[in-house]
Amino acid sequence: MISFNKKEALRYFCAQSDDKSADTLLDAAYQKLKSELQPRFTMKRFECRIESEEEGTVPSLVLLDNGTVFHSKDLARYVGKARELFLFGATLGSGVDIALRRMALTSVAEAGAGQAVAAALIETYCDDCCEELRKRLPEGKHLKWRFSPGYGDWSLEEQKILFPVLGCAHAIGLTLTESCMMAPVKSVTAVMAVTEDPESNGIEETLEATDREESAWVEFNCNQRAMERQNLFSNSKNKCLRCSKTDCEFRKK
Repeated sequence: MISFNKKEALRYFCAQSDDKSADTLLDAAYQKLKSELQPRFTMKRFECRIESEEEGTVPSLVLLDNGTVFHSKDLARYVGKARELFLFGATLGSGVDIALRRMALTSVAEAGAGQAVAAALIETYCDDCCEELRKRLPEGKHLKWRFSPGYGDWSLEEQKILFPVLGCAHAIGLTLTESCMMAPVKSVTAVMAVTEDPESNGIEETLEATDREESAWVEFNCNQRAMERQNLFSNSKNKCLRCSKTDCEFRKK
């Protein structure tokens, strides 16, 4: 059973914690969705390295030991010095998609609540899967946060590379449309690099990158940057602090 993080659902629903009507809608949506959950995940480990497309340029290629190549400066920066990574995929199952479509026929508010609940559930499920993987890593190895296609400059089109390598369709029934939409919709794919540095978990590399390049993920003035550095280390579970999309309506404050 996936635990229901109502606080996250409220955030996805763009509602305040004291909004009782929203609270009621989310509870009702969860009751309708929980019996439809069929969560499944898959992951594969690869050795990896980063390279530049041209000598003297910023690394923009992530190469796996099976010959797969991903193209993204931000992904290459995320991988950094890591020499191994996991490709990861997870889904709540097709039953949730069917239930959401059914709710959309009932009311717009219920449909919105259902979408928010499902978004919170898939994030919790992914977090739980990753936590189990962390526990199984050899001593001295540490799992970085998830980096998904669509983050930064990593194109969604590269889902077409990731899906067959991970074997999503066969392993968990997760498929990809020509326009790179996942089916079932409430699903996640990601790269998770493995580091030997227990402190940074990818955070320090992100901050160093902002020192080196004007095109880094987040631009800071001096005071903002100092505050962000403190927040990153004090609240490493806040994925929004690692994301460059500062205008996102679902961004945690």
